[in-house]
Amino acid sequence: MVIEVLLSLIISILAGIIGSLVGIGGGVIISPFLSHLNYSPSQISSTSLISVFFTSLSSSFYYFRKKLISNKTGLIISLSSIPGTFLGVVISNLFSLVEFKFYFAFILILTSLYLIIKSKLVKNNGLKPTEYYISNNKNNIRYLKLFVLVFLSFFAGIISSCFGIGGGIIFVPSLIILYNFTMNNAAATSQFALLFTSLSGLIIYIYYGHPNYFMGFILAIGSLLGGSIGSKISSRINSDSLQKIFSIVLVIVSIKLLYDVFYLN
Repeated sequence: MVIEVLLSLIISILAGIIGSLVGIGGGVIISPFLSHLNYSPSQISSTSLISVFFTSLSSSFYYFRKKLISNKTGLIISLSSIPGTFLGVVISNLFSLVEFKFYFAFILILTSLYLIIKSKLVKNNGLKPTEYYISNNKNNIRYLKLFVLVFLSFFAGIISSCFGIGGGIIFVPSLIILYNFTMNNAAATSQFALLFTSLSGLIIYIYYGHPNYFMGFILAIGSLLGGSIGSKISSRINSDSLQKIFSIVLVIVSIKLLYDVFYLN
């Protein structure tokens, strides 16, 4: 029991650091860990969202003080994602643990591919990526981009509550591709949006009594520490190298999940 608690604390700190650095929460690390402990799919998703929420909370404080968050954009994507979280909770209850591992492995592979190619998507044109990109495009293009962003954010909400990973794997590349956000601003705005996305999904899970509250408490402590550390070192670390290493780790984890699905069941 003591070893499990210490391991959970260490993993949640690492998840908080990495999640804060790349703007994807920490659920892509926490969820496989809980899966390894044989939690049910709904327990995995709900308990992992506790970690995502506290990672976002701690890192958002720092990013807000540094004025890296686009508040208007963050509210748009968070409000668009919240309806999707309701659907995600319903879907998560339809999975067996084996099915959950299979689909989650697929999500991890997509996440790793995103991290590998993300640096090629960043196009910093020297402008400050705040409300400029939302409000100063030509009308037709602006509304089209806004529609795409809202749709993708809704889908991110489904993924967030279904797998307990937050929606950062959708938020970050969407902001980079559609609105030319820099990586730092996209990650910061994503963390801000994840506050509301993860909380909405978590509230629904709490209503149905799914989270493991003791594990959630341990993960919350680690995520607060990790999120704070990650946000503070974000400007001093070679994020491209970190993301490539992290993507390799995700591939390894996905292979382990697929091995469990096809050879241990």
